[in-house]
Amino acid sequence: MISRSLSGSINKIRPLACHFRPQIIRYSTRHIMNQHIDSKINLNEKESKLRSLLLKFCNHYNESAPREEKLEIRITGGWVRDKLLGKESHDLDIALNNLSGEDFADQLLKYLEKNEPQYVFKRNTIKSNPEKSKHLETCTARVMGFDIDFVNLRSENYSENSRVPQIECGTAEEDAFRRDATLNALFYNINHDMVEDFTRRGLDDLRSGILRTPLDPLQTFLDDPLRVLRLIRFASRFNFKIDDSTFEAMKKPEIRTALIHKISRERVGDEFAKTLTSDHVEYGLNLIASANLVSCIFNSGPFAQNIEKSNDPQVVKKIESVSNTLNRWVEECVQLQPFFMEKLEAEKGPIFELQNTVFSDKQQQKLFWLAVTLAPFASLAVKTSPKKAGTSYVSEIILKEGLRYGKNEFDVVSNLVKERELSKNDLISFLHDTSSIQRSQLGLYLRKFPRYSELNIFFNCFIETLTAIKGEFNEVNDVVFSSSSSRINEIIVSVLKSYGSLVETIIEKDMMNAHEIKPLIDGKTLVKSLGMKPGPWISKATQEIIVWQLDKPEGTPEECLTFIKESLPKFTDV
Repeated sequence: MISRSLSGSINKIRPLACHFRPQIIRYSTRHIMNQHIDSKINLNEKESKLRSLLLKFCNHYNESAPREEKLEIRITGGWVRDKLLGKESHDLDIALNNLSGEDFADQLLKYLEKNEPQYVFKRNTIKSNPEKSKHLETCTARVMGFDIDFVNLRSENYSENSRVPQIECGTAEEDAFRRDATLNALFYNINHDMVEDFTRRGLDDLRSGILRTPLDPLQTFLDDPLRVLRLIRFASRFNFKIDDSTFEAMKKPEIRTALIHKISRERVGDEFAKTLTSDHVEYGLNLIASANLVSCIFNSGPFAQNIEKSNDPQVVKKIESVSNTLNRWVEECVQLQPFFMEKLEAEKGPIFELQNTVFSDKQQQKLFWLAVTLAPFASLAVKTSPKKAGTSYVSEIILKEGLRYGKNEFDVVSNLVKERELSKNDLISFLHDTSSIQRSQLGLYLRKFPRYSELNIFFNCFIETLTAIKGEFNEVNDVVFSSSSSRINEIIVSVLKSYGSLVETIIEKDMMNAHEIKPLIDGKTLVKSLGMKPGPWISKATQEIIVWQLDKPEGTPEECLTFIKESLPKFTDV
């Protein structure tokens, strides 16, 4: 819907925060920071209590029987990084030197049941799946309000003929070097209350804001190709730079192949979703496009072969053609974004207010960038099975099967993408002359986008801007933006004004909640009042009622019924 808050803001725009404004900085010139990072972690009260509890158990375990190696408990990965950055986290990965995660959890439970029953927890074991690069068996539990994964320290050994590693118990140093980034390989030793940097680069890289792999990046990515998307996600979350040699490895063809075939689509979708909801999503998309990884993410997954078998060659060729341009399309979108946002803020018009409404939550941000990326597929539809006559939109297949997203994503985004083409003439007529827009025509258009009319308008405004610039300059790149900035600004302002007028018209016609309008007369009342049997005519009559209501917002049920009686021949055989 179009937010009511807009109506009071047309004359006096409030300077709200812009939620996706950070400018795109090309990968090669990404700023390297030098933050003050202490090598000491300061635990809060809850964390201190957890450490104390784990230490008690650890001492009890070590004293209960003579052992060749004493138990040491380490918190690893993201929690350590975030604490050093001054950020709080309730998700902990705990690594053990001489116990599996499951054995540790069982021993801890026995200790708690006897000594600290108020902290007894339930645990769950997630088995490993090496074929999908899920190498670690993990025991999960919720302890003292913390979500904890228990694992043992690991080492990995590779044979010449297999990329699937042999997982063995390892030392803390071996475990650190098998991780995705040096700044994620920092450990907090609970026994000694200290940060351990076994790669000897983690703390320095965290201070400098650099993401690099502890070992050879190509080997690291071939082991688990999802690490490519993880590093990009961390870059977009923290605004960090990816080390040059690490980024070059991301571009290798064998990495793209492994990312498509070796990693489950669920894991790809989950990881990519975190980039889409990050604070610097445009930077993350820019990295993905620069590494030529867009097609690794946006594809039809397991449906690819079915689509090829079920459709005419020209349809398959069309899909391939659009897919081949997608990487460059994303580059153009993220190149436009900072210029678009700069003019949007300078103009302070209805669209500026609209984007604040749209991007006030991360889900809308995610939907926007998914729709922007998939816009080139428009209303392209294909068969997914030789035995089924119906078709599905390609954008929906990519989201549903290729990324394994749910209805809240694929329904909304595929609708935005297809309606941009299918309802193009309506939108063009609205933008051409807002003074002559029929209330019913506008209302029916807005009802196609229940609960996300703002998102639809902002999405179309952004795509229209890019299309207009490409129409004049053929392509969008750094040279065009730097050499023709004056003309590009004119184009952006022109599009913003057109869409701003449309938003004002929607508000003036009180169409903010068009999708919530319910028919004045329901089906049962129609059947009874007209003395007719139920049938397909009811849905046609109901649609006619909605149109009548949109044009006559003050109309009564009695007037509406009179209208329907006069209009019966339109939707019945009577």
